[in-house]
Amino acid sequence: MRMTAQQAQPWVTLLLAGLLLLHPFVTIRQGAFLFVLASLGSLLLSISRRNRNQRFFFYAFGVLLAASLFLNVQTTTYRTLLYLLCTMTHFFFIFIVISDLLKTHDITKNEIFGLVNCYLIVATVFSFIYEIASFSDPHALAYSQGFPSDHTVFLYFSFATITTLGYGDVIPVSPLMRNIAILEAVFGQFYIAIVVAYILSRYIQRKNA
Repeated sequence: MRMTAQQAQPWVTLLLAGLLLLHPFVTIRQGAFLFVLASLGSLLLSISRRNRNQRFFFYAFGVLLAASLFLNVQTTTYRTLLYLLCTMTHFFFIFIVISDLLKTHDITKNEIFGLVNCYLIVATVFSFIYEIASFSDPHALAYSQGFPSDHTVFLYFSFATITTLGYGDVIPVSPLMRNIAILEAVFGQFYIAIVVAYILSRYIQRKNA
């Protein structure tokens, strides 16, 4: 029996959580490989086998991302291209999951995992945006322990921002970076307060019924 896109969401959660745990312990090229693997893996598990358009976009993004791994990820231009490609695949994943949620009448635990995955992926996308913005202005963020050498600090700052945790060891300085941080923080609060609360209420109603 084949696993449906909804049933695959818990596996996508494990894939994304594994990426977050492994990323601090790998090199820049290995980290890029993990992001590509997570991007393609989440898409592969989420697309419907009957939807030709989704499969076409998956193959197109797959070829582009696989080709990008052969580029020099130490170079700013190539890393920007790689992050933009990963961002597009992540947005494609979010579009698929949200579309499935709108079409689903019965909310199960699989849809809850889908919401978690969207939350993790949005924070990852913002980490790409922060690093791309720092390429043009290296002083857009202030760091308590020197300038970061890899993507881990931006990933950490993004999750600290979307959860409004704010340890204060990484601080947005430039107006652009502050506006991006505000946008992510507002999204994080509205996502939990409105989207997740609405889906959870439907899930609880279904369980009670």
